[in-house]
Amino acid sequence: MENDIKKLEIVTDYAYLNRLIKLFDSNKVTGYTIFKDVMGRGKRGNKDGHGISGGFKNCYIFIFVEMDEAKRIAELIKPVLVKYGGFAAVSDAHWVVH
Repeated sequence: MENDIKKLEIVTDYAYLNRLIKLFDSNKVTGYTIFKDVMGRGKRGNKDGHGISGGFKNCYIFIFVEMDEAKRIAELIKPVLVKYGGFAAVSDAHWVVH
């Protein structure tokens, strides 16, 4: 495989998704994919999608980028995740088709 890249994965409360999108837009972050209404269980309990406010929902965002861009985005989102909750991880990836 060629063109080693990084996969940046973010999980946060659905209620804060628009904050991240605005942050991405204002910093020219593109190429991301969002899955809304993901479920799981973490430090703050179940996130199963029940409730009318979106407070019990998570969203999952992933982006394939070069390492320098992954570091830049990670620094952008870190304050949001620390303040509002969530987590992010960077892993190795390889293009199959691009």
